[in-house]
Amino acid sequence: MKDTILIVDDRPNMIGLVKKVLQGEGRLVTAPSGRAAIDSLRAEPVDVVLCDLRLGDVDGLEVLRECKRLRPHAEFILMTAYASVDSAVEAMRLGAYDYVTKPFEPEHVRSVVLQALARVAANRVAEGTGDGMEVLPGLYAKAPSMVALAELVSKVAASTATVLLLGETGTGKERLARAVHALSPRRERRFIGINCAAIPADLLESELFGSSKGAFTGAMRDRAGLFEEADGGTLFLDEIGDMRLSLQAKLTRVLEERAIRRIGESRERKVDVRIVAATHRSIDRMVRTGAFREDLWYRLNVATVRIPPLRERPDDIELLTMHFLREVCAESVGRPLALSPAALEAICSYRWPGNVRQLRAAVERAAIVAGGERIEIGDLPPELVGAPGGEPADDLTGMAWAGALEKAKKRFGRRYLRSLLRQHEGEISEAAEAAGVERESFYRLLRRHDIDPSDYRE
Repeated sequence: MKDTILIVDDRPNMIGLVKKVLQGEGRLVTAPSGRAAIDSLRAEPVDVVLCDLRLGDVDGLEVLRECKRLRPHAEFILMTAYASVDSAVEAMRLGAYDYVTKPFEPEHVRSVVLQALARVAANRVAEGTGDGMEVLPGLYAKAPSMVALAELVSKVAASTATVLLLGETGTGKERLARAVHALSPRRERRFIGINCAAIPADLLESELFGSSKGAFTGAMRDRAGLFEEADGGTLFLDEIGDMRLSLQAKLTRVLEERAIRRIGESRERKVDVRIVAATHRSIDRMVRTGAFREDLWYRLNVATVRIPPLRERPDDIELLTMHFLREVCAESVGRPLALSPAALEAICSYRWPGNVRQLRAAVERAAIVAGGERIEIGDLPPELVGAPGGEPADDLTGMAWAGALEKAKKRFGRRYLRSLLRQHEGEISEAAEAAGVERESFYRLLRRHDIDPSDYRE
């Protein structure tokens, strides 16, 4: 998600100029007065405020005070044509990040704003929140595809619709199912999950529907199934594509009648359960081959959510890596650890066939074997650094030309900038000079590729 920059000035031509200068650097929000700026600060999160000192109603210093009260993590930059020492000192005393004087050079304003945004990002990392956000309960992401998916899940969760989650193994289907439950009106009742592929077919039916005493050998008492236990809540049926056809028929009836029948009983019991199902299989293909019932497919295919694999959302790899590292350090290692730039580059370049589950396991393994204060490339699992495992990350043949070219450019840019920062030990001026670009432009490139130069300073 883009950073939000609030531009405050009572002259429309000045707002237009600043918007032109900052185009592409974030989500730009404007306010024509001090009161409007304060209303914006109340209404939505803001990362950087660029505010004129002299406004018609409430002056910039008062907006600064309210900004620090309402959005304490935001950085504030004062603009003034009245470059008095008193106003500058007062602004800095109140917590302003910097101030610029009018008339100003566009590149200077852009540079100050970019530095303020970099400070916001650094503060997020220091506080353990990273560059991304918790887009759903327990789900961290910043890739546009995942942000859009989170918006869809939030809408679906508020309804009563049956949900079908489709995605490769390890993409986090159960976590999404739990998020659907947590955001639904059923959140106060039980969430029960079962893996249909992990239980023998003969036992799965009794697990789901329950049984009466004497229904089969070993049935010594009446027993409620998971449908009854989840009454009023959510039942998560993972790997539903592995469910046998006879049981699929019974599940179809449950979805139609909202009632179940225990094994060995003739009477039906009404149940109020929301079904969230998931599979890594191609249900479309299974329906065509007769391996999955078409009528059940129609009832499940009400609110379908397709989860992209990790290789299709590379923007999330570094974010998830740092999130998992913090978790592992707190739960297993007992001490904080950093990641060397080389180790992080290897992680971000890998294809991750096992998706998020494999990434977490790799981070945990590296944290456990790391001998020093940071994880080095040698601490990573062999498949991440060996040729056989690492090469697939560069295979773009499954993409169209335009998409492959864009992804290749992004990968090259990220690797080039990281190598340059390592060579110059994080010194921006030296790295920018070596790259043949202006310092401000270099900062912009770093932000575009989500690179923190402080990671490369010795």
